[in-house]
Amino acid sequence: MKLCKWHTLVFRCPSCGHDAEYAAEIIEGPRKGSMWDPAYWCEKCETTLRARDKWLFGAAFGPLMALVGTFAMQAVPPGLHLAQWLAFAFAALCCGVVGWPLSRLLSRHLLYWEPLDPAGLRRAESRRLREDDD
Repeated sequence: MKLCKWHTLVFRCPSCGHDAEYAAEIIEGPRKGSMWDPAYWCEKCETTLRARDKWLFGAAFGPLMALVGTFAMQAVPPGLHLAQWLAFAFAALCCGVVGWPLSRLLSRHLLYWEPLDPAGLRRAESRRLREDDD
């Protein structure tokens, strides 16, 4: 199995509680997900997971990045007479600078991880019930 570590997403396994500063996406192997619904891997409990509520993450991240790009394009003074590709490069740089911490912040609070196998679902439910009792 081949993994790709996405450092723009913060990961927390619902089955074992493992926290990681990256989400390990399965890119090759029998447990690989589709392009629209990728599968992720918990390195501690070896559970296959998927990200739930990606639409909420995208609904917040996309418009915010569009705002940053628009503001960056408007921030270039017309008196400089820069080529259009330089203005786009400046906007892309601004989106990169703002997008990295923003994606980590939004993934920490808006993405929920869900096990794909039934055993992982049972472990996650029992762990959730134990946390509710405490």
